[in-house]
Amino acid sequence: MPLILVVDDQPSNIHALYQLLVDECEVSMATSGAEALAFCAQQLPDLILLDVLMPEMSGYEVCDRLKADPRTRAVPVIFVTVQGSSADEAEGFAHGAVDYIPKPFVDVVVKARVRTQLALKLASESFARSQIELFQRDKLASVGRTIAGIAQELSSPLGNALISACTLQDDLAHLNTLSQGGHIKRSDLEKHLRVSEESVGLVLSNLQRTLSIVDSFLQSTADNFGDQRRSFSLLELIHEVVAGLAEALETHQVHCELDAGDDLHLLSFRGALAKVLSTLIQNAIKHAYREAGGEVHIRVRPLGTDQLVVTVQDHGVGIPPGLLGRVFDPFFSTRFGPNRSEPGLYIVRNLVTFALGGQIQVESTPGLGTTVRLALPMISPEARRSAAG
Repeated sequence: MPLILVVDDQPSNIHALYQLLVDECEVSMATSGAEALAFCAQQLPDLILLDVLMPEMSGYEVCDRLKADPRTRAVPVIFVTVQGSSADEAEGFAHGAVDYIPKPFVDVVVKARVRTQLALKLASESFARSQIELFQRDKLASVGRTIAGIAQELSSPLGNALISACTLQDDLAHLNTLSQGGHIKRSDLEKHLRVSEESVGLVLSNLQRTLSIVDSFLQSTADNFGDQRRSFSLLELIHEVVAGLAEALETHQVHCELDAGDDLHLLSFRGALAKVLSTLIQNAIKHAYREAGGEVHIRVRPLGTDQLVVTVQDHGVGIPPGLLGRVFDPFFSTRFGPNRSEPGLYIVRNLVTFALGGQIQVESTPGLGTTVRLALPMISPEARRSAAG
C-alpha cells in the first residue's frame, strides 16, 4: 500500500486522519516539522499531509526544505490547515504544495484528494520511466518533451475531474448505506443532489477543458497548410495576417508597424508561414504587454541572394533569463490563465524548421522586450516538409 506521512502537532488531528486513511494506505505520523524531515531522511513517503501552524517549524518551512532537497522534491505535499482563505491557499501553492484542504475537513473530500494525488504520482512515475527509455534515443528526445508538455497540461483538468468523480462515488456509497439501513432522510437526499450536481458539473467542465487542450494541439500540428509549394508575395501575406488580427490588436491597443523595404516573393508554404507570423504577433499581444497599449515591429530584410530574415519585436515585459531556454517547450507560457493551454512556440519552431526549412532564434531582456528572428530560404525545400510528418 502507498505510504502517507501525516504531520500535525495535534494528536487528535493525526488520529482522525489515521482512522480515515488506514484502510487504503500505510499511515505514518510525525508531530513536528523536525520529526517529518527526519522521517523523510530515512524513508520517502508517497504523500505528505502537512499542517501549517506548528511550533518551532511551520508547515511552510517544512515544505520549503522538502522542495529544496533533490531527494524529497518530488514527494507531493497537501496542506491540511485551519487557515482556509484564498490568500492562505495561494500561499500554500507558492510553497510547492499540490493541494490545500481547510479544517475542519470533510472525510470524502480528503479521501478523494488523497486518491487523486496518489494516482497522479503513480502515473507520473510510470511516465518518467517511459520517458527515460525515450530519451535514450536521440531521435525520440523531442517526442519525450512533447509528451511531457501534453501530460503536464492535461494533469490539472483530469486530476480535477477525478477528484469530483471520487467525491460523487463516496457520496453515493454513503447514500446507499443509509438506504440499506432504512435511515435515509429528505435532508440526505437533498445533500446528495447538491453534491451530485456540483461533482457532475466539475467533471464536465474539466473534461471539456481537456478536449480543448487536445484539440488545440492537434489543430496546430495538423498538416493543413496546402499540399504544394507556391509563389507568393511576402508583403501581401504579412498584411493579410495583420488584418486578420485587427480585432485583437484594437482590443489590446497594440499597434503593428511593418518595415519591409522592397517586396520579396517566396516559393514556399504560404499557410505555414502565415501560422508562424500569426502566432508570433498573438504572443506579443497576449504576453508582452500586461496592460493595454504597445507596439509590435515586423522587419523584413534579404540575407544574401537566396535567404531572408523576418524579425518580430515587441517592447514589453520580456522573458526572464531562467525561462528563456524553455520557450520552445510544448505549452510553455510566461503567465497563467486560459491562454496557457496552447502549443505556442513549439509549433512555430517545427513549422520554421521542417515546413519552411529555416531557423528561429529568440532573444529577450526583462523590461525591454522580446525579439524573434526567422532566417528563411526564399525557396523552401520540399524534402524538409515531408520530414515534419
